[in-house]
Amino acid sequence: MLLKYTTGKLPPNFFMLGFTFIIIGIISIYNSDYFGLIFLLLAIPFLFIRLGVMIDSQQKQIKKYTGFFGLKMGKWVSIAQIKSIQIIRVQEGASMAVLSINRSETNISFKIILLMPNKKLELMSGSEEFISASAKEIASNLNIPLKFPKSL
Repeated sequence: MLLKYTTGKLPPNFFMLGFTFIIIGIISIYNSDYFGLIFLLLAIPFLFIRLGVMIDSQQKQIKKYTGFFGLKMGKWVSIAQIKSIQIIRVQEGASMAVLSINRSETNISFKIILLMPNKKLELMSGSEEFISASAKEIASNLNIPLKFPKSL
């Protein structure tokens, strides 16, 4: 069985760049400058690229991909030696500074980690509900144990 998860898209600054390219393209075409078509074509990847994970439970392989419409680019990696799946709770911090105003922000997120004999492979991260449901589905399809943190 093939499991597919969309884990995100490009960061917001790329999305805004794509939106800006669309505005520039539309204004250029409106002003009879067909050079604006180039801006419209450049905007498409910024707006429609998606990131995700595909898991082939029969072949025991995973693929982290970058998708653009129907095309999914990435490399299949064997997880035949997988021992278990673990959900971990992570506190992520970010700090921002503009002129003399400083701000720090911390968020709690959860990650799915595939445990193999010689390495750990981070699969995806997100909210508690999404990660918990995804990890249960992956563990049941791969027939391996799932380890929860104590807080879940």
